[in-house]
Amino acid sequence: MKNSAKYILSLVLFLSACSERPTTAPLSPPIDIEATALAMAYTMAAETMAAVPTETQIPTPTEIPFFLTTTIWSEDARVPIINYHQFAPNSSEKSTDHKIRMEDFIDGMDALNQAGFTLIHLEDWINGDLYVPEGRRPLVFTMDDVFYNNQIRMDENGEPRADTGLVLAWQYAQEHPEFGFKWSLFSNLGDKWYADGDAEGKWKEELAKTIVWALDHDARIYNHTYRHIRMDISDAAGILWELEQNDLFLRELLVNAGREDLIPSLGNMFAVPFGYWPTGSGYNAMTNYITPEGKPMLAIFDIDWPVRIKFMAPPYSPEFDPMKIPRIAMPPEAVEYLVEHQAEFPTMVSCQVGPLDAEQVSNQEYLKDAIHASITSGTCPVGIYIIEGYTFDVRQGALQLMD
Repeated sequence: MKNSAKYILSLVLFLSACSERPTTAPLSPPIDIEATALAMAYTMAAETMAAVPTETQIPTPTEIPFFLTTTIWSEDARVPIINYHQFAPNSSEKSTDHKIRMEDFIDGMDALNQAGFTLIHLEDWINGDLYVPEGRRPLVFTMDDVFYNNQIRMDENGEPRADTGLVLAWQYAQEHPEFGFKWSLFSNLGDKWYADGDAEGKWKEELAKTIVWALDHDARIYNHTYRHIRMDISDAAGILWELEQNDLFLRELLVNAGREDLIPSLGNMFAVPFGYWPTGSGYNAMTNYITPEGKPMLAIFDIDWPVRIKFMAPPYSPEFDPMKIPRIAMPPEAVEYLVEHQAEFPTMVSCQVGPLDAEQVSNQEYLKDAIHASITSGTCPVGIYIIEGYTFDVRQGALQLMD
């Protein structure tokens, strides 16, 4: 920069020497040429330096704390499973164990909702998803002998008829989303013609439309044998055929309806018809049945009356037997029991565990330490923790991973 200033100063002096001196006295004080030239030199050097780019300082990003929401049960959840069959008009004298009056059905849903129950998906619960909205109690609705016309049927516009039971449940759920619409439907597709039947086989199209509506609206479909057989007097080959035929026909209907995209979502659960269980090789054929897509049997369901009322234990409990899960028949009596004993059914809470390292949340030991820290700090309560697919029992002062 000093050399540049000297050069500019020399240039200015040279130009000054070549110019003609004025003949008259200057009107203003003499200019200090050397000082002016030097100032110009410094200014030009500064502008040159300013044009040289400098390194941009990137600010360090602020780290955002990472938390996981966990489901916590202070005690083991007791899940009632109410089983419905068919629906009767309000003109019927009374509801029975097989047919419930529409009016009684709606009143029952409302009573259960007021008692704090919320419908859950049976398959999800068995697979370890033990979430319900905070302060609510889990409840399962199942239906056997699907599909009868009074259970659900499409009208001429392709919409479910308003005088069918499942549509009443759907409408109630739209008005009361806290109760929800989640069903497990156990179908036997070969023992009845859907609607009135017809020689041209139009009933298959109607049945397919109904199946698609159910699957599209959170009513999942499972197996109840093809012809609703007595399994206690059937052999292993006969039981295997019944299960396979029901599954194959269900998939045929979906393909014909252009909805084969629904097939991968079909699960493998089974409700024993009449509650009559097979033994020996027949039992083995039932429990070892695999769907056409290769899914093994997830759960098998029994049924009993409210006089011997039983509930589904949580899947981590030693009492949980996926091959014999209890259900309750006679819905009106079952509803009355649940409403009267609602305080005996625990509710869940949720809590934020963290802050966490997002790269370590699949590490069991890391999660155990994080849960322990959350409880020690008073942020979260003790209980059964369901987090990231793991279940931890923190009720007895110890923190134990449960299978």
